[in-house]
Amino acid sequence: MDLLQAQRVFSAELNNITEDALLEARLIIQKAAGLSGPALLTHPERELSSGEEKLIRSLCAERKHGVPLPYLLGEWEFYGHSFLVDPSVLIPRPETELLVEQAAAWLKQHPEIRRGYDIGTGSGCIAVSLLIDFPDLTMNAADISFGALRTARRNAERHHCADRFHAVRADLFSAFGSGAGLVCANLPYIPTESCRTIEPARFEPLSALDGGTDGFDLYRLLFQDLKNKINQKCLILCEIEYRQRELALRTAEAFFPERSVSVLADLAGQPRLLRIE
Repeated sequence: MDLLQAQRVFSAELNNITEDALLEARLIIQKAAGLSGPALLTHPERELSSGEEKLIRSLCAERKHGVPLPYLLGEWEFYGHSFLVDPSVLIPRPETELLVEQAAAWLKQHPEIRRGYDIGTGSGCIAVSLLIDFPDLTMNAADISFGALRTARRNAERHHCADRFHAVRADLFSAFGSGAGLVCANLPYIPTESCRTIEPARFEPLSALDGGTDGFDLYRLLFQDLKNKINQKCLILCEIEYRQRELALRTAEAFFPERSVSVLADLAGQPRLLRIE
């Protein structure tokens, strides 16, 4: 089977489970055959080896059973960079780029702040993206999952910033002292009841999704941790679920009554980012 035939055959197989069947088929073929994207178009006559074809069939079978494409590829793009992903971490999502954009804009305005914190770092995509943009920045990252921390460190190494990425196994902010200037958090925020029905809970780590009865349990604990540990000049950014705008504002105002609190919308116009400054 050559590359052109493979694209036709395997996109047809995936057609019932994704609207991007051809794109997904191409990405799987590239992964299995160790090819770049242009090679699929410039050398469609290139024959697959039996081993490559077998691997493609295996990956497609897993995809048809619902395994997310990023886990099959072992990497996914976020904020213009490729990050290693595996089932120990959540798959980076485009809406989280808003958090990185806001953090980057604030760091540009505050050159005296060059240490940040990433709480619930997962794959490390938030912290590492900021480290790539700011060569003089150091990020402290915390997660309770050994697997997540291993993946995060690998991503820091992949993007040549491991010397400025300090990851620790810790519950929220408990491992860090006072003097926080920038705090980024993408904690579990899905209400427990919703976790029973959402598609990501089938394959992605439940511990990174379930935020308790109303989805805000861990944020309350984080805010309690942070109350007496932040600088006068400080920015806290927290990703939230689109239905949590009023809850987020009410909770943040109760913990930080003297701070400016707002919720920003993502590109889809949905409430997505709690900002405490």
